[in-house]
Amino acid sequence: RQKSRAKWLKEGDNNSAYFHKVINFRRNYNALQGILIDGVWVQQPEVVKREAVKFFLKRISEQNFFRPTLDGVHFPSLTQRQREDLITPFSDHELKEAVWSCGGDKCPGPDGFNFNFIKEF
Repeated sequence: RQKSRAKWLKEGDNNSAYFHKVINFRRNYNALQGILIDGVWVQQPEVVKREAVKFFLKRISEQNFFRPTLDGVHFPSLTQRQREDLITPFSDHELKEAVWSCGGDKCPGPDGFNFNFIKEF
C-alpha cells in the first residue's frame, strides 16, 4: 500500500491506468451498495436515502422521557459588590503582585515567555 502511494507521489496525478484502478478500487470498497430494511435487502438509492434520513431523524428527535430538573436547589448568588468587582479593571499594583507571586521558571505561556522574562521588564 505504501509502495503504491510512493509510486503515485513519484509519477504524479496523471491519467494513468494505475491511478484509475486505485481510485476505482477504493470507490467500490467504500461504496454503500444497499441496506437491510426490516429483513429485506434494498439497493434503490431513493429508498436508501429515505431510510437513512428517517433513521437519523429518529435518533436526534426529542424523546418524552423524564429529565431531572434543579428546581428547589438554591445556588448562591453574587452580591452587587462582587459583580462590580468582576468588571473593575486591574490596577498596576495588583498585576505586579500577581506576577511576582508566581514562580519565574515555570513553563512559558502561549506567547512563549515565562515569568522570569516578564519580571525583567
